[in-house]
Amino acid sequence: MKKFRIKDVSELLGISTYTLRYYEKIGLLKFVKRDENGIREFEPNDLIVISTIIYLRKTGMPLKEIKKYLKLAENGIDRN
Repeated sequence: MKKFRIKDVSELLGISTYTLRYYEKIGLLKFVKRDENGIREFEPNDLIVISTIIYLRKTGMPLKEIKKYLKLAENGIDRN
């Protein structure tokens, strides 16, 4: 599976590396893995989540609400 480094993700999605690091720091990107040297590695599905965050930010949604949204999406809907 193709892996992307933070610079690649930054260039592909038009978001700064600083912002990506900040999103990871506040828990929006909990899924980011690191290689044996501690370098962040992103997978293709990670780019979908990051794109979703970018689009939600463009709507004006606060990061706190985006975090809740991602948690709901991760856990699914409990219909009981």
